[in-house]
Amino acid sequence: MRVLVVTNQYPIRQRPSYGAFVAEQVRSVVQSGVQVDVLFFNPRQTRLNYGLSLPRIVRAINSGSYDLVHTHHTYSMLLVDLARMITGSRIPVVLTNHEGEVTDTDKRTRTWHPTSFLRHSLFVKRLAARRADFVILVSRRATAALALDAPHEVIPCGVDLTTFRPLDQRACRKQLNIPLQALVVFFPASPRAEGKRFALAQAAFEIVRAQVPHAILIPAGQIPHESMPLYYNAADVVLQASFYEASPTVVKETLACEVPLVSTDSGDTREMIDGVHSCFVCRDDPLELAEHVLECVGQRAVGGRDRLLNIGLSLEQVAERLIHVYEQVLDSTRASLTVSQKAEL
Repeated sequence: MRVLVVTNQYPIRQRPSYGAFVAEQVRSVVQSGVQVDVLFFNPRQTRLNYGLSLPRIVRAINSGSYDLVHTHHTYSMLLVDLARMITGSRIPVVLTNHEGEVTDTDKRTRTWHPTSFLRHSLFVKRLAARRADFVILVSRRATAALALDAPHEVIPCGVDLTTFRPLDQRACRKQLNIPLQALVVFFPASPRAEGKRFALAQAAFEIVRAQVPHAILIPAGQIPHESMPLYYNAADVVLQASFYEASPTVVKETLACEVPLVSTDSGDTREMIDGVHSCFVCRDDPLELAEHVLECVGQRAVGGRDRLLNIGLSLEQVAERLIHVYEQVLDSTRASLTVSQKAEL
């Protein structure tokens, strides 16, 4: 089996953590024996890259080298579908929708800008999903919001349990030059990231610091992906304050390191942390967030790794589920072609 992955999210030199979850998924599928080529374009550089990538997608599909296309994101799917129409190809396409905006049903983060309207458009997302042969959603909340009648399955992205694992807190702090005696709250996103609500995290942290003056808040900012395990393990607690998420990778990474987590009710966070000690989902209230942050001091998220394994979220487990989807889609495509050929006779 040879698969073409088309994605607008993949690690790049300027932002090595950009789309790391897609890269990890590709690597795990390859390690399971599937041949994979990645066609990446970067819309953050310029939105024109959507259109400029079309000839590359057309050439790849027209080459006849691939059994299946796996595309990530609504607009990548629409480009792939356009390429299919241009080439006349009947190659099957699997779409994974990771888009947190799907779950922002109240449109709290939508702005006046046209691209913001497009990102929040359920109509466009449903259109793209209908054009796919199979849709993978990363959370049940996203599935409910899209209300799909097409073949679909919930498969969250997995986490690398070898890279993200419990480490000695003191050793991590020494390596990162973080005070050993500080109460460390880690905010695992850029303060400038839309929808992550660093202001809410700061408000909760100020309440914490009023009681614990030596507390410090560390935002992820430009931290390289490979350094994230050190920061998770250096922290006393990870604080997520997002408006919305699809299936936040940082929650799974936190659980893999067995570090306490305090979060707003975003994405599938509540489902992920179910039954894990010292992990909490709160209202959008800085006081409640702060109270749980203080409750986590000196604790460990015991059972975090077991929880991930029990719900099948190691990279290997997710790769197995993806390959099963690929085989299912290919079998369905072959059956449809056989019926079509018999009808022509």
